Amino acid sequence: MPAPKPWLETLTLEKLHRVAVRIGSPCSGTKAARVGGIRDAVSSVKSRGDAPLSLLSIDMGIRNLAFAHFTAPKATDTSVLYDCPTLRAWRRVAIAQASAPKGTTRTSLRDSEADETSMATKESFEPTDYARHAYALVRDMLATYHPNHIIIERQRFRSGGRAAVPEWTIRVGVFEGMLYAVLRTLIEQGGLEVEVEPMWPAQVNRYWLEGRDEVVVSGTKLTGREVKRAKINLVGDMLDSVTGKGEDKGKMCIGEETKPFVKEFVATWKKETRTKKDEVRSVTKLDDLADSLLQSLAWIDWQNHRKRIEVMGEKAVDLETGLLV
Repeated sequence: MPAPKPWLETLTLEKLHRVAVRIGSPCSGTKAARVGGIRDAVSSVKSRGDAPLSLLSIDMGIRNLAFAHFTAPKATDTSVLYDCPTLRAWRRVAIAQASAPKGTTRTSLRDSEADETSMATKESFEPTDYARHAYALVRDMLATYHPNHIIIERQRFRSGGRAAVPEWTIRVGVFEGMLYAVLRTLIEQGGLEVEVEPMWPAQVNRYWLEGRDEVVVSGTKLTGREVKRAKINLVGDMLDSVTGKGEDKGKMCIGEETKPFVKEFVATWKKETRTKKDEVRSVTKLDDLADSLLQSLAWIDWQNHRKRIEVMGEKAVDLETGLLV
């Protein structure tokens, strides 16, 4: 049996919160619940096996579903799980295109915008059509990327101050459920070996944004649009450092097949002269892509941090602050 990690009991709620943020475990609840969540998360890394990672990250949507595909070799350092991940594919799709004929894959931001405009006039929201799109999307992604892990953005059914939950939110939630149903069916039939996990946006946002300057300086909770802009800027900075002259590959590498799309993202993000209307369109166009990429990197970081704690125990954490060392 794994060690119970009694040193966790000595940490305050604030320190447990910091540890939980870094490994992607629940940050709310009683002290016992947080300690239990950390223990469960750390113990889960032992089931990952020795295979290289092929991770497919899906940011949910109907007209603006985005996904990122990363591969990563097993780490030579035994205190972490994976070495530097490589971005192999990254794009947005309108789900109706999942049932389109072969050869219609979109490779640019401009192409995906055209898809959304054309599909908006002829899309159907009937369950029979959703089911066909879900199956086609899963089938094509499995055949193209061969993932051994799939993470899917978890939907939240919030009213946002309205009298009821918006119908569009429910539609996305229905499609999310269908993706899980298709994947579970394929797994149960014995023809698919893949781990499927939900990713809570709040946990991902907390991992990337908590403690960042724009949050600390404001001293107040960011609005939804400010959160989107902060994440887009984070991804833009990250990709600019990777693709720039310095070739800083600390966080990730970029596959040759993905470099043109990454450069287009960075160029769009860097535009200095745009009207207010263009600013809104830019946020809408880039935020889904940013979410799918940050979701991937957060998951990979969480696995590495969990492995570090599993191997090193309390030496992996500064017990004075709760920060990982």
